[in-house]
Amino acid sequence: MIHGYGSSGIPVLCASAMLGMGAEVATREAFEWVANEPKMMKATAVIGRFRDDIFTHKFEQERGHSASAVECYMEEYKASEEEAVEFLWKKISNAWKDVAEECQKPSLFPVAITECVLNLARLVGVLYENGDCFTNPHLIKDHLKSLFIDPVPL
Repeated sequence: MIHGYGSSGIPVLCASAMLGMGAEVATREAFEWVANEPKMMKATAVIGRFRDDIFTHKFEQERGHSASAVECYMEEYKASEEEAVEFLWKKISNAWKDVAEECQKPSLFPVAITECVLNLARLVGVLYENGDCFTNPHLIKDHLKSLFIDPVPL
């Protein structure tokens, strides 16, 4: 389940978010938890890494970037692109199960830390909902507009 953890920004994003949560949440123990690669963090990193690879692998190959999980699976198992993508979606589904399982367990840490990791996993789903929003920021324009510009009807 650790595939993609080293190339994921999820642990850094979580640690950065914790800095803004105050001293009650951002304790030394909480940062050590992040640094020790807990199951929930690994699962969230897998969700992010594999969703990114599914939605960006063709474009990245055209640009000569390194192989993604899709290409690696295809090469290793002599599989089609469709089979590789299906395999990665199964891994993503299993990672979500790990996130859900970890959310149900009692923790010594404030709920805000678990929610932070959970929300990062959710964010990945939004960022790759219709493609790669990092390469094509216009894909997320409507989401951002609804968050920051459009008033909430009361």
